[in-house]
Amino acid sequence: MNVIRKAAMIRGMAPLRCFSTTSKASWIFSSDAAKTSAHSKLLTDKETVYQIVSDTVAPKDWEDYVEHKGVLMQRANDTEGIRQEHLASWHFRYGDVVFRAMHLIKFDGGWSDVDTTRHSMKTDEKYQKEYHAGLKLITQQSNEFLKSFSYWPEPDKRTGDNIYDVRTYYVKPGSMYDWGNYWSRGLKCRTRVRPDIPYAGLFTQLGQLHTIHHIWVYSNLEDRKKCRENTWFEPEWNEVVANTVPLIRTMQTRILEPLPFSPTQ
Repeated sequence: MNVIRKAAMIRGMAPLRCFSTTSKASWIFSSDAAKTSAHSKLLTDKETVYQIVSDTVAPKDWEDYVEHKGVLMQRANDTEGIRQEHLASWHFRYGDVVFRAMHLIKFDGGWSDVDTTRHSMKTDEKYQKEYHAGLKLITQQSNEFLKSFSYWPEPDKRTGDNIYDVRTYYVKPGSMYDWGNYWSRGLKCRTRVRPDIPYAGLFTQLGQLHTIHHIWVYSNLEDRKKCRENTWFEPEWNEVVANTVPLIRTMQTRILEPLPFSPTQ
């Protein structure tokens, strides 16, 4: 018997879960699921790829940054060969660096559109000129590419005076399939409280792997409080929480507001 398993049994602990080095799927999905489904189909059947770009800005440059970023996004829309759709731009308000922005971009054609867009951005002189003009306003930039969970609605362009709750989970390797299985039920609990709350459910393809972003829409913080409290009246919600919390390594939540040029408000 494996020494670690034997020691665990002596102490009355559950045996440690081991992952086979011979299974290409075992570090992302449960072995049973991997035997029966194509890996990508377990979580999504959509070709669409999303990109999240986060910019940190010096406070003194914030207004110039917002103005320039709006111009740069419009330049991207007007440039032939840039096959992206700008969905949203937000300003971090609570729970993170205040002078930081997050931009959500969609590539309907998947990785092919990502490749075409990258080439066009590098070779178009007008775009490059505008892009380099704004670099002095940014102190740090990060980006990640993601897919949308199949059971979440696709992000849409909202209107009105909204806030966005971005809840980011860093889950254990091997737990992504279980997460999706439980949260497909959890999302139904949330939508029964109010169907317009979910905005996006995304998981990384390039960037920090095993990272999940759930983005929710509320009118204000009081509305957020009431919606979250009312979810506990849903019979399945307690089970969803009880089974997903053990899958999480760390998590954070941040409140964002749309920037003036954001297509999503």
